[in-house]
Amino acid sequence: MNVIWFCHTSNINTVKTEYIVLKEAVLTNNCPECYSTEGMILSFKQQRVTTKLLTKTKANVIESINCSKCESQIFPGQWTADIERVYNYHKKTITRISSSINFSPLFYGILFFSVLLVTGGIYLFLNQ
Repeated sequence: MNVIWFCHTSNINTVKTEYIVLKEAVLTNNCPECYSTEGMILSFKQQRVTTKLLTKTKANVIESINCSKCESQIFPGQWTADIERVYNYHKKTITRISSSINFSPLFYGILFFSVLLVTGGIYLFLNQ
């Protein structure tokens, strides 16, 4: 499986959004915009969000068809029956990455010190 990452980083709250390309396929169907048979690309992507405390892979798959000749995105309302048939075939062949949450060492450190602080507070309260 060829994995390509597209990244977007927000400076406000240090959230890094990555798109994992599950599959890209070149279509030979006619583009509904420019009627070219070259340059249509069908891609399936899955979103992964990374923060300082965790990394979360989302379950939903984002699919899109773009034409590199006319540089436009082909929306599902514009699809022909042939494009729909090819789309359904390629959708069956993708393997999704399972939805998951992975915590960072910083999260476990904060959790450990929080439990330690609460336990110490309870110990001091009971021994007064």
